[in-house]
Amino acid sequence: MNTTIKKAFVTLTAVSCLACGASLAAAQPLEIVPISAPITGEIIPISAPINGEIVPISATDYVIAHQNKLAPVRVYGQAASIEENRITLENNNDNAEFPSIVLNIGENTRILNAVDGLPMKLEDIRENETLYAYVGPAMTMSLPPISNAELIIAGIPADFAVPTYAEIEGVKKGTDGSVVLKTNQDVDFTITTDTTLIPFLTKNIITVDHLRPGSKVLVWSQAVTEDGKQAADAGTANKVVAFPYEYAGYVEAGLEGLSVNGEALELTEDEAPYAADGHLMLPLRKLAEALGYEIKWNAETSGIEVVNGNNVLYSLTARGSEVTTGDGETRELFATSVVKDGVTFLTADDLIALNEVKIVK
Repeated sequence: MNTTIKKAFVTLTAVSCLACGASLAAAQPLEIVPISAPITGEIIPISAPINGEIVPISATDYVIAHQNKLAPVRVYGQAASIEENRITLENNNDNAEFPSIVLNIGENTRILNAVDGLPMKLEDIRENETLYAYVGPAMTMSLPPISNAELIIAGIPADFAVPTYAEIEGVKKGTDGSVVLKTNQDVDFTITTDTTLIPFLTKNIITVDHLRPGSKVLVWSQAVTEDGKQAADAGTANKVVAFPYEYAGYVEAGLEGLSVNGEALELTEDEAPYAADGHLMLPLRKLAEALGYEIKWNAETSGIEVVNGNNVLYSLTARGSEVTTGDGETRELFATSVVKDGVTFLTADDLIALNEVKIVK
C-alpha cells in the first residue's frame, strides 16, 4: 500500500523578497533571503516508485514536519503609503521581482526603533522612510502581494547596520566562555563577555543561559568597517534584546533518545522512540511529565488527559485518531496514537503542536 504523509504545509505562494537601495545594502552584510520555493499542495508520497513498483520506506526513516517550518522573510524598502493597519513598501531597485509589497499590521506586530530596540507607534513612521520588516512566510497571490508583518524596524539612521531579528535554533558554548547562537535567519552570532544582553521591556537581569532554542532575539552586530567592507568579526554580537519566551520548552528527539530543555530523559526499553509509517513516535507521558504536566485517566470518557494545574491542555483516547484541546476544539492527529506494552505513543509532530514546544533540529 502506498503510504503518504497525511498533512503537508502549503504556502499561499512563493515570491522573492524585496531588494533595496545600495546604501543600506552596504551597511547590512546579510543576504536578503528569498521566500522558499512553492510547495505545490500535492500529497507527497513517502515511498517513491522505482520501475513502476512502490518501494516501502525504511523502518528507520521518518520526517518531523515542524523541523521544516519556514522562518519569517526579511524585506525592506520605502514606506510609500501608510494606512490604519497597512504599510505599502516600495522599492526603486529595477531588479526587484515585485516593485511593492503590502504589510498587514496586526495587534501582535512589533514596530521597533533600529537604534535602541524600543517600541514605536505606526504614526511614528514617516512616508518614504526606509523600513525593514520580517513577514510571512506566506503571501497572497495578489499584486502587490500582501503578507502579515511580525516585526518592523524603523527609525534607521543613514549608513546604519540594521539589527537582525531571528529565532534561536541552537546554542553552542565554547571553552573560552563564548556562546554561538545558530538562528533561523541562516546566520550565527557569537556572544562574548562584551555583549550587552537586554530583556525586552523589563528590568530583569538576563544571562546567556536565558538564550535557548526558541528564544526570539534582535541582534546588533559589528557588520562593517569604516570603509564599508565586511568586518572579520561580523558575527560578533554587540547587543542582544531577548523577547519573552513563547514556548513551553524545547525538545530534541530521535531514535537515539529524547531530551527536554537540554536534559536527557531516562527511558525504559518500552519507552524508546521508534519510527513507523514515516513518523517518529514518542512516549506521551514521559515528554508531558518532563514539561511539568500531569497525565490523568478520565473514566467517564475512557480518555487520557494532559493537565497543567487545574487546566486540561488536551485529551485523547488510546489508539484514537483525534485529540480535543482545552478549548473544546477537536482535530485529527497526524497518525493514530499507539499503545505498546502499556506505553502510549504519539507522533513527534503531534506532541510538538499539542505541548507548544520548540523542536531542535
